[in-house]
Amino acid sequence: MAQAANKATRRRLPNLLYVQAAVEQLPADLTDQADRITVNFPWGSLLRAVALPDRRVLSAIARLGHHGATLTLLVNMSVFDDAAYCAKLGLHTPPVFADAACTRDAYEDAGLRVMRCGADAAELPYRTTWGQRLTKGTQRRVLWLESRVEPTR
Repeated sequence: MAQAANKATRRRLPNLLYVQAAVEQLPADLTDQADRITVNFPWGSLLRAVALPDRRVLSAIARLGHHGATLTLLVNMSVFDDAAYCAKLGLHTPPVFADAACTRDAYEDAGLRVMRCGADAAELPYRTTWGQRLTKGTQRRVLWLESRVEPTR
């Protein structure tokens, strides 16, 4: 994270803030601050939270953004092919993402209106080094979910 922070400093991005914390324990000072929230290729408990989905964790993510802020979520869907890994994390196979209506309802219950939910690796919005390692030259499937922070229904 220090390397990324140094790069941001060199690029003079004064409004960029790096925080290392569990999503369930984010500082309250971050509430309603972000214009854009990005989750690239989560794993472990964060993957479980976005895939099940866990309303409490999704609500914590939504609280970071002000009304109208965007959330971009990129998920390596190929991990769901590994039944042992899914069992270890308590993940369903297939994940909730397999049902678009269920995904929309769960995310909207957490204050995130889903605008796009699909797999299109050719047009992924972020070309990070890690993302390229996960997707370039492989058969890995990537879910791209775009949503907007809105009050819960």
